[in-house]
Amino acid sequence: MFSKFAKNWTRGIISGATLAGSFLILSGIQPGFADDTAGSYYDQGVRQMKDKNYKDAIQSFDMSVGMASTDARAFMRRGQCFFELKNYKLAQGDFTAAIQYDPKNPAGYLSRGITLSKLGQHPQAIEDFQKALSLDPKNAEAFRGLGDSYQAQGQNDLALTNYKTALQNDPKNVDALIGRGDIMKVLGKNEDALKDYSYAIELAPEYNVGYIHRGTAYSGISRPEDAVKDYDKALQYDPSNTDLKRNRGREFFKLQNAKQALSDFNDAIKQDNTNSDLYYHKAKALMQLGNDGLAMAALDDAILLDPNQANFYLSRAFLWHKQGKSILAREDIKRAQFFNPSLPQNIVFEKDPKNPDRWKEETFLSDINGPSSPQDQDTSEKLKNTTSLGGTENPDAE
Repeated sequence: MFSKFAKNWTRGIISGATLAGSFLILSGIQPGFADDTAGSYYDQGVRQMKDKNYKDAIQSFDMSVGMASTDARAFMRRGQCFFELKNYKLAQGDFTAAIQYDPKNPAGYLSRGITLSKLGQHPQAIEDFQKALSLDPKNAEAFRGLGDSYQAQGQNDLALTNYKTALQNDPKNVDALIGRGDIMKVLGKNEDALKDYSYAIELAPEYNVGYIHRGTAYSGISRPEDAVKDYDKALQYDPSNTDLKRNRGREFFKLQNAKQALSDFNDAIKQDNTNSDLYYHKAKALMQLGNDGLAMAALDDAILLDPNQANFYLSRAFLWHKQGKSILAREDIKRAQFFNPSLPQNIVFEKDPKNPDRWKEETFLSDINGPSSPQDQDTSEKLKNTTSLGGTENPDAE
């Protein structure tokens, strides 16, 4: 297997040093090399891998392969380097070569299966995991890989079966625990999911994936305080993760801490300024803080980046309504209804004490910073012969 910590290749978080140290064990190949010169380059590459110097390691393995073109372990090592650099196609090619020169080694099939799953080629990955198991019937990582690929294809029953088998063979397989937790969460068994995530974190406290998944589970059962704590921990290990910043911002928003939510959304936008969802969430935080002008600008940015989202128009309609511009509000409502036909035909913006949090239900937005919504009073210009996505307006209707 890859490692007792089972760093999750399919989720894209891998410890190169840990895998580098375990690769000879995985491959079942003993030290020693027919050509001393090729072997010296190989050994140099291994040292560079341990230092996470993957680009130089690739050059060393290039030299090794060039001098001993049928040695499977050099292809395996170089493939791992390509994988670490997210060059999955070249990694796939090297693992295929390793299989060609050492077809009875389950490590080649397991590694190629993991790489294929990263490329989204799950049927082919499943074939490789099954081949690895035919050579090593108790390989927990191969069962875990099957679980991940079946889960990616929506085959949750098969995924759960394989995660359970992986854990029977390796009860401390962290990624199998996380995978099984994901299935439990889908099945609505949140307490079981939390148990799996928590045990995974206990086994690998520096592995941020466990905190991410448990934080998401806490969010799903309305425990935002616990979700924030897990996202805090995950961000210690991956401080530039845009999704984590967005997710933590949403939990802060639920806690009515719009200031901290806004900080997270702004940080995430600095890292990814083309994500319309981030601008939308930023606008919602600004609305809670009472800064409707900046909120309107953020919604404009969101709509510019993705003009097909009903929620964006509905939120902007709410701001137009607050300004007394009912014509503009109505037109944005029609756009929202066009992109989401399931919205009610009649949308009224008013306070709803049963739903003070606009995250919960976009249809009934409320202004928590002011009094109850006044009667519509249109202060915008009168528009004539206006055609909108909702149909043709009667110019005499106002």
